[in-house]
Amino acid sequence: MDMPDKDLVFVFDMAGVLVEWNEQVLFGPVCNQSGKNQDEFFTDVFGDQVKTAISAGQPMEKLISDLAEKFPMWSSEIKTYWERWDEMLIGAIDGTVSVVGELQERGHRVYVLGNWGREEFNRARPRFDFLENFDDILLSGDCGILKPDPKIFALAEQRFNLVPEETVFIDDKSENVQIAISRRWNGIVFENPRQLYLVLMEYGIL
Repeated sequence: MDMPDKDLVFVFDMAGVLVEWNEQVLFGPVCNQSGKNQDEFFTDVFGDQVKTAISAGQPMEKLISDLAEKFPMWSSEIKTYWERWDEMLIGAIDGTVSVVGELQERGHRVYVLGNWGREEFNRARPRFDFLENFDDILLSGDCGILKPDPKIFALAEQRFNLVPEETVFIDDKSENVQIAISRRWNGIVFENPRQLYLVLMEYGIL
């Protein structure tokens, strides 16, 4: 990563970087109680295709209803997913939130680029006051495009008025960071807040 000696703009992923998300916290106990296989649920019923549909903005009520009709033996678990969704959202990753605050104090613009449905985000937002401090937030659920599709990065460039070479993208998925780099952004694969802070210190940003 070659950081320019200019005012940088920072774009953060959300889940896994700013907030912690863990399905097993809810579905471990739920499936243990019902005697069903949690891995089977997240592979055959509520798999990647369903999660992609949610992140692309499909309405949750219809999605849950359709799934429950398609998989009647899992109807209780399917309904539980949205009824108790908040339990899977563990909380803010405080160390990253602190880094965001320091960047803002130094005059940097900060944004969020996340693969989230709008309904999910609206449900989560009241729990996280720090989200109000970002200059803008672009969600896949609002545009129907998910990372790592380059189109959502192009949309972010337009919406946030980004200069790619002066933009730093922080995401916990390397495939997303690689797409950002291919568009001439600077990229950091997030591991934990301490690692992020040390990288930014190394480049003289913090």
